[in-house]
This record gives sequence, structure tokens and C-alpha cells, in this order.
Amino acid sequence: MKEKHIFAGGNTSKGFYSCFDSVFNPAELNHIYILKGGPGVGKSSFMKKFAGEMLKKDYSAEFVHCSSDNESLDGIIIPELKIAIVDGTAPHTIDPQIPGAADEIVNLGAFIDSNQLKKYKNQIIQIYKTKTMIYKSAYRYLNAAGIISEEINAIHDSLVDTGKFEIMCDDAKNKMLADDEALKKKSKTKRLFSEAYTANGYINHTTSLCQGKRIWSVVGENTSYTSELLKMLADEASKRGYDIELYCMPLNPDMLRHIHIPEMNLVIVGSGDHAIADSEEVFDIHGIMNTENLKTRVSEIENNLHLFDLLIKIALDKLSETKKYHELLEVFYINSMDFNGVDNSFESILRQYT
Repeated sequence: MKEKHIFAGGNTSKGFYSCFDSVFNPAELNHIYILKGGPGVGKSSFMKKFAGEMLKKDYSAEFVHCSSDNESLDGIIIPELKIAIVDGTAPHTIDPQIPGAADEIVNLGAFIDSNQLKKYKNQIIQIYKTKTMIYKSAYRYLNAAGIISEEINAIHDSLVDTGKFEIMCDDAKNKMLADDEALKKKSKTKRLFSEAYTANGYINHTTSLCQGKRIWSVVGENTSYTSELLKMLADEASKRGYDIELYCMPLNPDMLRHIHIPEMNLVIVGSGDHAIADSEEVFDIHGIMNTENLKTRVSEIENNLHLFDLLIKIALDKLSETKKYHELLEVFYINSMDFNGVDNSFESILRQYT
């Protein structure tokens, strides 16, 4: 049984950041089932159940978690069959790109008793408005946290010995490419997240990426230099034809947190203060900083970290509040659903792969 847990979108300093086009690419999948319907119609349960059936048949499954509520799913992928099932509703609205040939809509909304739902129209509209307002507030706090993060990075950046960093980059590149020849194909790149700020707090699925893989660690509080090292290694591997998975920073998605090079069976992890256990190689950015000058700026860094933590806490509280309103919406839809219709749709799709 092989499971992988990721996010295809994130609540970031730039608002909701979607990587759905990268994760659910019809050019790389044989078929994509796009589930439509409101909250509570059974989309996440549908996907969990299907993935469970595939795992019983010894297929692997990639669980794409919802960054708003990580206990729900935005999608699943069965790599061996090259099929995916994805939630195609807002905020990551997805429509078929190659209808019928590669993707199709499964409309679970067809099993809603609209007459029953219309009774609660005004309440539903108000809940949606309130939920949207709280999300916007959460994103403002995440944006503020992003600015403080930039300030912390600026301090760390000024203390890094750039000459030693260049030597570290060359060393890492030479070690990565030492035993691997260039592949005679064009590299494919995928962007996604393994960590996210969610209604249930900060969730980290990075360990699921590392199972059965070679692991390298990039150690240090300086996320900008970590990202720069990872980007350089990803670019070098890409030039040689290796496919790359780029895992974005959960707060600043323009920066890299980790990379995975499947054909090298290698995950390079931005691991913060400590190296990941069983790391084959460790690149310590903290070790190439001017520690004497760092001592003079400790209080400044600590003040910024305190402010950063406070902003993130408020943002997470806001995201947690959105979940309560989402659950209220689900009650209206659940009470208006014919779940027998959902079960029939599920069995119809499952029969195609059993």
C-alpha cells in the first residue's frame, strides 16, 4: 500500500494560490472525473471511498487534501491507471479541457432537491457572504505575516557569506549529478504544496513524500537562500531531462520549500533547524552565516518572530472560523440530497476499473 498526501492549493500571503492545472493535467492523465455540486453533496467521501477501493487492489493513491479543511479532499490520483477524481467547484473551479476524451463532469448536484434547498436561499446567501468576508480577513493577516517573513529573511540574507553559498551550490550540484546521466527527453515540471495553513492549523504532509526515497536536507532559518539552492538544483536536473516536482513555500508560493526528482528517487527537503533523519547529505546554510553579527541582531529577529507568530495565529483562527460556516452550509445541502444517486454514480465509475 502506497499513499502520498499533498495539497494542490494553499492559503498564502497572496491569497488562495492554485496549482490545480499543474497537478491535474489532462495531458498527463488518461481520464479526469470532475465532481460538481455544493458543500455536503458527498464529493470528498466519493473520492476517499474510490481511493480506498484502489488501495485494496494494490494500486497507489495520491490524496490531494483541501487547504481550507485538510480532512476533506480536493482530489485523488491513481498513478498506475493515470486517472484522477477532482472537486471542480470554487475556489478552484475546473471545467473539462478535452471533454469526453480526457475529462468529464460528474454532476452530484443533480441529486439535490432544489425545492427543498430554495426554502433556505436567503440563509445560504448570507452564510456564503460571511464566509467570504472571513477568508478575506484571514488573507490580510497572512499577507502581513508574509511581509514580516520578508523582513526576517532580509536580516538573515545580510549575514550569509555569499562566496561560501556559491561553493555550497556547486558542491550540491556536483553530488546530485555525479552518478546520473542526462536523459534524452524534455523535462516536465509540476508545482504543488506538501504543507498548508488550514482550518485545522498548520498541516505538514512532507513525510509522505520521503517514504522509500533518498533524502537530502537543507538546514537553516533563511528560507530565501534555501529556496535559491533548491531552485538551482531543480534547474540543473531539468536541463538534463529529469522531471521535477516543486513544492512551494506555504506562505510565499513563489519560493521553494522542497523538491522531488522522481527519476533520481531523491527528495531535497528544506528542513528548518534540523536535518531530516537518515539524510544522505546535509547542506547547512546556518553554518555559512556570520554568527558574530547574528548575535547583535537576535533581539530584532525575536521581535519579528513574535509578531509573525501572532499574525499566523490570528490567520489560523480566521480559517478555523470559516470551517464553522462551511459546516452550516453542508447541513442545508445534506438534508436536500438523494445519496442513493451519488452511490449509483460511484458504482458506475468503479465498475470501469474492477
